[in-house]
Amino acid sequence: MRDLKNVIVFALGGARWAAELRHVREVITLGFVTTVPTAPAGIAGVFNRRGTITPVLDLGPLVGKPPHATARQGDGALLIEVDGVTAALRVDNVDEISTLPAADGVVRDQRGRPVPLLDAPQLLRRALHAAQAVRGDDADLSSDGWRRPADPLAMPPAAPPDFDGDSTIG
Repeated sequence: MRDLKNVIVFALGGARWAAELRHVREVITLGFVTTVPTAPAGIAGVFNRRGTITPVLDLGPLVGKPPHATARQGDGALLIEVDGVTAALRVDNVDEISTLPAADGVVRDQRGRPVPLLDAPQLLRRALHAAQAVRGDDADLSSDGWRRPADPLAMPPAAPPDFDGDSTIG
């Protein structure tokens, strides 16, 4: 039996892909994209989206294929979000937004052609792991692969016992 999925079908580098709409927040045009010299191949750069620095993902390296063209200002992208983690996925163009039959990681478009269905959570995890591998700080990841923020309600560390609170010198 086939499931029906609400998807957005897009093209990138001559290939067509589909992403579930539940993970797509909006279709955007990228602002000025800044490359990050030490970023892994799956991260094409970052851009400022309404005051928030947002990573731009390159789908190729994240799915085991060669990198695509460099992301730049004016390119189209899907803003994807999973568990509060947001990133822009560069696309060449959007082909359709539909409810399509899905089976075994593939949807069938309106003409019956197979289109690979992206696993957005897995894609973001791969990008996160690749970035952390470059930084060398994957020790504080949770078991599901996401970094957990510090508890905002936790008490701050106490001052050392020999500190009397006077910060003046002399």
